[in-house]
Amino acid sequence: MAKYRTTDVAAGQGLFLTVNLKEQLLPGTFEYMLDKLIGTKIDTGFYDRNYHNDLAGASAVPPAVLLKLVIYGYSKGCMSSRKISELNSNNIVAKALTGDMRIHFTTIADFIAVNGKAFEQTFVHVLTYCNELGLIGGDTFAVDGLRLPSNASAGMSGTKEQLTKRLSLYRRMAGKHLLRHQKKDASEALGAEERGHFENRQKHLNRQIEKLGRFLEGTEKKTGRGGVEIKSNVTDNESAMMQSPKGFVQGYIGIAVSDQKNQIITGARAAGTANEGGICRKCWTGTLKT
Repeated sequence: MAKYRTTDVAAGQGLFLTVNLKEQLLPGTFEYMLDKLIGTKIDTGFYDRNYHNDLAGASAVPPAVLLKLVIYGYSKGCMSSRKISELNSNNIVAKALTGDMRIHFTTIADFIAVNGKAFEQTFVHVLTYCNELGLIGGDTFAVDGLRLPSNASAGMSGTKEQLTKRLSLYRRMAGKHLLRHQKKDASEALGAEERGHFENRQKHLNRQIEKLGRFLEGTEKKTGRGGVEIKSNVTDNESAMMQSPKGFVQGYIGIAVSDQKNQIITGARAAGTANEGGICRKCWTGTLKT
């Protein structure tokens, strides 16, 4: 019988290797282009205004590094800050893009949260560079869209009248729950588990009442086409209830416009509206201006 070589890899054998990180970014790949483009051809200086550590405080992760990591993470299907941070710890290409910087997921989350306008400027700079290279034809465009669910509770949607009724219901529930708790206390000694259940339930109802009350006091009615009131959402009022192939979802419509010549995306927009025509017109207008 023939003899073949075997290794201990299946048993979990590890290796100690000397790795040149720059050699992991091979010419012709997406990550190589990303590394060359961000911070060299594409200026990231407008991100600096959010940093105030020139005289005191710890050194920050450079915006160019965070941009490379976030964009590479998105290309790999990592859509949360925690997943992108894990990618940076475990993926050799991500390490090469960041220069092996250790980046906590809260740093990534904060960077994404506060730089909405700066991202738009970066997008415009990328398009300008693509246009200089002759990659955009500007003759024929294709428009496509999809429904994006948001991190919002569909159960917390309603008109002003519906939400006001829900607030009254929560207040009645909280009153009845408190009365039931007081009767239990008077009739028998409550165990620690049962007492904890009552207290947690009461806290939950109080939070819902406070959240709904603040929302109703500080928010105007949302109106759609023809001035008809549409449902507001307490947890994310910029989103909207819309129909998708999987039923109704609380979320946004995302629209992208791509140029025919090299399928480069030249316009993108997301909006909480069930009217796709309106968001298409805005996205198309932005494309023509770009």
